[in-house]
Amino acid sequence: MTLNSQQKTLLGVAVALITLCVVARLLPHPPNFAPATAVALFGCVFFSRRWHAGAVVVLAMIVGDWFIGFYDTGIMLTVYASLLMPLAARRFLGKPNALRLGAVAVLSGVGFYLTTNAAVWFFTNTYPPTLDGLAASYVAGLPFLKWTLLGNVSYTAVLFGAYGILGRRIAPTIRTAHV
Repeated sequence: MTLNSQQKTLLGVAVALITLCVVARLLPHPPNFAPATAVALFGCVFFSRRWHAGAVVVLAMIVGDWFIGFYDTGIMLTVYASLLMPLAARRFLGKPNALRLGAVAVLSGVGFYLTTNAAVWFFTNTYPPTLDGLAASYVAGLPFLKWTLLGNVSYTAVLFGAYGILGRRIAPTIRTAHV
């Protein structure tokens, strides 16, 4: 099978996004300061099919977890699913602008915080199976929330900024979903 230039460009972008996610997970960084949600958001806009963006993020997470280690299946699946939240925002984004992209980055971070801390409460014995235990899980996760939000907003700005500056020159013939 031979790829045309558009397919090669799309594949190159997918590989670059996967590499970004994996390398960012392997290098020292503040907890939860990661590009995966921003990659899902960028992919949601860049790729004409949402599942391509989802595949990029899930593959990046699997490769990263292969290096750093897998963990509780319930929590891991919740993390993976939570990172795909931006894909649901495709219609809201319309023609993306900084305000909409920032809103999705922040809301996805809050959604990630809510779902993953609930998963830790539900799938582990770390907290009692009560509302007080769930509340304790959310309180324990608060220090990570700020890094999640900062990572989402920062990486979203970098990805969309880089595409705005370089992407249209590198891939002018790509028909993206919204950009």
